[in-house]
Amino acid sequence: MTSAAMILAFDVVPDLEATMDIQIPALAWQPAGLGRWERTYYPQGEPVVVQVERDHQRLLFSYQASPDDARLIGDALTAAFPADKQIDNLDLDGHPVLTSLRARYSGVIVMTTPAFEALVLTVLSQNRSGDTVRQVFPKLAAACHGITAERIAAIPVAELADLIRSAGPYKAARLSEAAATIATLGDAAFEQIVRQPAPQALTYLEALPGVAHKTAACVLVFSGATTGTLPVDTHLFRVVDRLGLATHDGRNSKSVAAKLISTLLEYGPDVAPAHFIFLLVGRTTCTAGTPNCADCFLAEECGYAIARIEEASR
Repeated sequence: MTSAAMILAFDVVPDLEATMDIQIPALAWQPAGLGRWERTYYPQGEPVVVQVERDHQRLLFSYQASPDDARLIGDALTAAFPADKQIDNLDLDGHPVLTSLRARYSGVIVMTTPAFEALVLTVLSQNRSGDTVRQVFPKLAAACHGITAERIAAIPVAELADLIRSAGPYKAARLSEAAATIATLGDAAFEQIVRQPAPQALTYLEALPGVAHKTAACVLVFSGATTGTLPVDTHLFRVVDRLGLATHDGRNSKSVAAKLISTLLEYGPDVAPAHFIFLLVGRTTCTAGTPNCADCFLAEECGYAIARIEEASR
């Protein structure tokens, strides 16, 4: 193996910290100190550790690999960090709040990942923190020598439960069954399924064990580049209501979530790939308990914030 390096250039200075915060594909990466992140790829079944850091308008990747592995890893990195998919590149001018969000998160890269890996990461993240997924995923990938449906299906359920224990051992049976179903098609065919129009792709995904709309939508957004749906989590549900983008009665039912999705997509299809910026706001200022409206960059455009700030000043 020889040392290898790869550079990806972007139109806007990449915001690597925010990029790696909450997106499903980012959960395969772990912090490596000093603004660096790393993950292990298995291009031909053998581990190759890749590190990434920002340098002005570029991302710098470094690793040690054979020429064949380096080529495969280069392809994977180019797909994972698409140069034309920063938030700044998206059409988010359907509402003043969206325009402000695009300006604030302009350097964030909309990541992608292979469809089955997206499914595994999303299942692991169900009712678990990103930190937990970042601890579990590398162990699972190492045990499989790379995540594929066939390899996951080949792991005995009890062993799989041990590997993912902190993410919820009860998920093992459903994950194994889903992997076996997808393995009969092959990962390449599964990739084609998630690139179908959203209604057809959702029908297939939601028929898999342990996969409801939120999980299916995560796979479609981060692997299928869909603009026809988006996942609704508690952060997004709360933030879009407070911002007045999509109001609701506070009940996150299936019908309410569907109406919320429809309303958000009326502002433009690029809201789908950009959906996670609402999660970034929800994790920083617009928290569930006591939102920090006074320090929020959206305060002047948010009726909820304006009302709270006025009340506090009385």
